[in-house]
Amino acid sequence: MLTTIMKWTSLVALFGALLFWSPGNNYAVVLQLIVCGSAAFVALEAAQSGKKLWAAAFVGLVVLSHPLLTVASRSQFPWVCAVCCSMFLASLRVLKTIPKPFVPSRAYTEPQS
Repeated sequence: MLTTIMKWTSLVALFGALLFWSPGNNYAVVLQLIVCGSAAFVALEAAQSGKKLWAAAFVGLVVLSHPLLTVASRSQFPWVCAVCCSMFLASLRVLKTIPKPFVPSRAYTEPQS
């Protein structure tokens, strides 16, 4: 559930950045933090579900969007946002959160007759 919320948060932030992008704005660091955190959650989810290619792609996205590692310049910012949007949209379709199985509690046992 948390991963799905993070995916949607990243998509909203990325679409907002694409719509209101201008080279002088200083929201890039906040956007990089959101995308980096969300990509880390999605990479972990993909690795747990056995989809190693998706996990590797999102680890690459973590590196690309990490605030301390400036890989893309300001002129490439819209293209990086578009790639990130497409990856998160595809992950919503392909990567489904696997619910954890219900384990009944042993703390309360019904009295046996």
